[in-house]
Amino acid sequence: MIAVGGIAADQWGLVTAQQAAEQGISSVRLKRLTDVGLLDNIGRGVYLVTAAGLPQHAEIKVAWLRLAPAVPGWQRNPADPDSGVVSHASACLLHGLGDIPTDRVEISVPRRRTTRDLTVRLRTATIPPSDITVVDGLPVTTPLRTVVDLLRARTDAGHVGGVVADAERRDLIVLDELSARIAGFATDYGLARNAGGRELVDHLVAQARTRLRIDDIARAAAASYARGVRDALSAIREDLHPSLPQGASDKQLIEFFEQQHSAPGPPKKQT
Repeated sequence: MIAVGGIAADQWGLVTAQQAAEQGISSVRLKRLTDVGLLDNIGRGVYLVTAAGLPQHAEIKVAWLRLAPAVPGWQRNPADPDSGVVSHASACLLHGLGDIPTDRVEISVPRRRTTRDLTVRLRTATIPPSDITVVDGLPVTTPLRTVVDLLRARTDAGHVGGVVADAERRDLIVLDELSARIAGFATDYGLARNAGGRELVDHLVAQARTRLRIDDIARAAAASYARGVRDALSAIREDLHPSLPQGASDKQLIEFFEQQHSAPGPPKKQT
């Protein structure tokens, strides 16, 4: 049990049957540990040390471990042909972005693989290191790459828009970079051929019935500016210059204000 616990300690409390076998622990011994409640078989060939408690997103971790069950998680390389990167809706779940419904764990693998597990979907894709980050010890596509993958998979626009809005509010994406990466998907979502990536971003966010933080800031700035103009006009009206009629328009007030605060020109030459 000590050997199992040593592996599980760095692997969310989980250990695979093959990892245990590498430590000389037979399947019979694993069954006995399970029978007495020290282990819990939570997935085909994957056991949980019960004292550790069920980790968050256990279904994703179990599916990922099973891709290379003999290799400890901390030794796995995402570029290894037998490894993989959590992607698509599962990546959104780990990042805490959007609310895409899914009943399967989605993992991108560098070579074509199949699985009989109906709760897991393996997608074939070679993902560069720049598009991979680590969340809770798992290799996961970055928020930007995740949005690209969702669009490539023709995910519902509103669901993708929710992911984009959440990521933008949390500074997990740069809109200019995202716009450049997704411009080619604009027509797939019903936009004109000359539509760019930013138009697609706006369309997706609108479909999600939400707003980007940058747009909220712009609206707030415009509202603040408008309030400042109204306050300035009110102050001028209260101290109306005798040369202006009592019913002076806002335009007349602004022109008067600009005249009063304009810098004096250079002195005229004496003739």
